[in-house]
Amino acid sequence: MTVNDISPTLGWDDVYIVTTRDGSNTLYSRKFDALYHSAFGAVGESKHVFVQSGLSTQQNKPSISILEFGFGTGLNAFLAYLFSLKHHIEIHYTGIEAHPITQPIAAKLEYPEYLGCTEEKEIFERMHTRTEMEVEKFHFKLIPTIMALEAHMAFDCIFFDAFAPGAQPELWAQPMFDLLFRVTSSGGCIVTYCAQGEARRRMEAAGFSVERIPGPPGKREMLRGNKPQ
Repeated sequence: MTVNDISPTLGWDDVYIVTTRDGSNTLYSRKFDALYHSAFGAVGESKHVFVQSGLSTQQNKPSISILEFGFGTGLNAFLAYLFSLKHHIEIHYTGIEAHPITQPIAAKLEYPEYLGCTEEKEIFERMHTRTEMEVEKFHFKLIPTIMALEAHMAFDCIFFDAFAPGAQPELWAQPMFDLLFRVTSSGGCIVTYCAQGEARRRMEAAGFSVERIPGPPGKREMLRGNKPQ
């Protein structure tokens, strides 16, 4: 299966590459008038928010299930794959993306080169041509909407990486956080770069115990919501 089986892909008319302050690349969405990652550092933000503050907090489990809302460039999925390799831990990753980018655009982002793992370049590019694959202990799946989740699924860590509330307000509404709470496993967490007060209140209303924790470069704070055991 390819990403074209689930939704139309975005091309150069829809996005263009921007180099961020840490030297890593991101994309700019013409439709949403927004960057996919922080201008202060695409890789730096992803590592801090989603790996260090999210995924690594679940590392004591024998396997980890990740749901990413906003697969986007595939950077967070690729970092999760590298985490699986480094720590020899099984990871089941599900990404949600209504409008995937094409493989040629993904290749131009040069994340494997930036991260010093060119030997894994094929894996990163396959994330943009497949809807499912397994590589060693990493299981990858891409779906078009959250409604495509299977009823029994639960996730240890949710990467909430939608565009900012001003660009996609419907994704930051109370029903979305209520749904995300239901699919978070006991002891699991949700992490987002956003530190907006309204987002925090909605996460708390859904049932999460929310922490304001130090943010990535360029942001003083970010949010992490934990689901009680």
